[in-house]
Amino acid sequence: MLSNTPLSKCFPHSLKGFFTVFPKLFRIILVIPLIVLGLILPADAQQEPFVVGDHLPAFSMTAPASSAHRDYLGLDTEASEFTLADIDAPAVLVQIFSMYCPICQREAPEVNELYAALHSEGLGDKIKILGLGAGNSDLEVQVFQERYDVPFPLISDPDYVLHKVFGNVGTPYFVLVQPSGTTEGAQVVRFSYIGAFDSMETFLNQLRTAKKE
Repeated sequence: MLSNTPLSKCFPHSLKGFFTVFPKLFRIILVIPLIVLGLILPADAQQEPFVVGDHLPAFSMTAPASSAHRDYLGLDTEASEFTLADIDAPAVLVQIFSMYCPICQREAPEVNELYAALHSEGLGDKIKILGLGAGNSDLEVQVFQERYDVPFPLISDPDYVLHKVFGNVGTPYFVLVQPSGTTEGAQVVRFSYIGAFDSMETFLNQLRTAKKE
């Protein structure tokens, strides 16, 4: 049989106080992670896709374990981290992808063709490609790389730190950058493209046109 005792008398006074202040505690619990997130994000993190002429904020990445990929990027064998400025090339095409992105999966063979076309046309040392796996662990990046036989380096970004630098963009996202020539290590955007490209040939021509000598 259900009791008719008022709910307020079913709990000790201290518990009644808890239910009074709980909404405030709940709001604090929600706010604290947002404050912490704000503290760990770069102050100049991008809020939207880059446009031509923008400068990338400084950031570093974990160096790939593969010696072949280190050689491709021109990194020292002992380097644990690197920046875009450390890559041995006049220009770098950064691809933001996710192994769970259907467009990234479908387009992977075409991006591989782009990589091959750059080399066949003598641009392999002038434009190097680097993939950043948004929200992807080392294992997930490895699975994507092996499944689609990706020939260029892919870097994991499990906590979306690098993804935030690029404005939390959708995937795939491509941005061609070059040294700005004004500040040491600074990179300027020459080309910015979000989504699947129409054709590899057209995309290659766009890169060729955007790159400055």
